[in-house]
Amino acid sequence: MSLKPIDITNKQFNSKFKGYDRNEVDDFLDQLALDYEKILQQNRELEKDIKQAQEKLSYFDDLKDSLNQSIIVAQDTADKLKENATKESDLAIQQAQAQSEDILAHASKMSEELITAATAKANKILNDSSERARQLAVETDDLKKKTRVFHRNLSVLLESQLQIVQSDEWDELLKPFGAYVDNTHQAFKEVLDAVEAANAGGTTSNAVAVDVQPNFNTEAVAVETDENEVTEETRELPKNLNNDGRSKRNRLS
Repeated sequence: MSLKPIDITNKQFNSKFKGYDRNEVDDFLDQLALDYEKILQQNRELEKDIKQAQEKLSYFDDLKDSLNQSIIVAQDTADKLKENATKESDLAIQQAQAQSEDILAHASKMSEELITAATAKANKILNDSSERARQLAVETDDLKKKTRVFHRNLSVLLESQLQIVQSDEWDELLKPFGAYVDNTHQAFKEVLDAVEAANAGGTTSNAVAVDVQPNFNTEAVAVETDENEVTEETRELPKNLNNDGRSKRNRLS
């Protein structure tokens, strides 16, 4: 059984001969009881503090365990998030690479198709242009040949007609119509000069219209002599000239 301060205070000692002074012993016991009471009080306070400290330590231990568990959970969550992020990043990279490869392949295909189409179109245009140029060259050469032939034939025809109208026979036959055909020679000469000038200047126009047939209107001709005096040779002159011109043109063509 533990000793209490009251036990010290109430303690009774038996008296013997030559013993301690009773008052001193009582005073000492009283002081001892007080000191012991203080020690007990301090001990109780210390026990209380220890209990509180133990409670706090237990709280902190629980908190530590909770924090450790939270850290573990957070670490697991972070690891999972990191793993998921890595997977998503890898997947996004793969998808982006696949998409970029598809886009590149599609662009390359479209580029090749455009190049092929442009090349084909350019070749077609070039071939068409070459063919057209060849046709134009052929047509130009043909036109030049026809123009030269036309000029040559026209020159020959005009020269032959001019020779006819400049002959003495022509002058003799046209004496009865001298008032109407004085300028015939000059007209033919001007036409011939124009054709020769065109040939000399390289003109290729075929738009020159030349009337190489004499224009006789026998109904409008008024002669001073009687109609019965016109010879049969004079009446046949236009017909002979026409026949002669046609025969010359046939030979030229």
